[in-house]
Amino acid sequence: MEEEISLAELFAILKKRMTMIISIGLIGIILAAGFTFFIATPNYSSSAQILVNRTTESAEGMQLNDINTNIQMINTYKDIIKGPVILNQVSERLETNLTTAQLSDKIEIETQANSQVFSLVVTDVSPLDAAEIANEVATTFQNEIGNIMNVENVTIISEAVPNNNQISPNNSLNLIIGLLSGLIIGAIAVFLIEFMDKTVRDERFITEELGWTSLGNVSEMTQAELVSTVETAKQKNTRRAQSRV
Repeated sequence: MEEEISLAELFAILKKRMTMIISIGLIGIILAAGFTFFIATPNYSSSAQILVNRTTESAEGMQLNDINTNIQMINTYKDIIKGPVILNQVSERLETNLTTAQLSDKIEIETQANSQVFSLVVTDVSPLDAAEIANEVATTFQNEIGNIMNVENVTIISEAVPNNNQISPNNSLNLIIGLLSGLIIGAIAVFLIEFMDKTVRDERFITEELGWTSLGNVSEMTQAELVSTVETAKQKNTRRAQSRV
């Protein structure tokens, strides 16, 4: 029973200060919108697909072990692609001011289980630059892997093209997060205000918590009652003044 009363009181607090909670929630949306549309920098991604496939004279010559070897080699190729051997050349050819570390941070290698194809994904603030970097990295890797590992099993099967759909920030998600954050902060603020308020609101607190005896209630006068009382007092004062004269 105690728990039910406590829950009822909590809901009553929320209901009483719902306007405050909603207001803080709206402030959260406004702040999230300001960050999303005016502060955060949009990012775009572009990807090139690369096939790892050892050249054989016929399809029958491709053995299962060869396929497994090619798949395992992709993990090695990831490190090579994001390393200075490839990216230093990419930086020189693109004539960019980006360092090798900065280029590496823009590159992600995406793979699928048991697939000889992997994607070279580049993220940048410009969709054109993202596609250009992805294609240059893929081309440089294809040209240099033979010198690095003495293999020729890399084929670019899909070049990167500019994609004007931004991947971040996620406008809708940011606004939802802003709203929820505002509502949560508002609810916490309401409970803090309520629980820190030491005002005595009902007789039960006096009798149950303090153990005092209630001697009665003092009712609050309505506006009409207050006006009537004032008018009555004025009339009495007027009569007294007239009787003295």
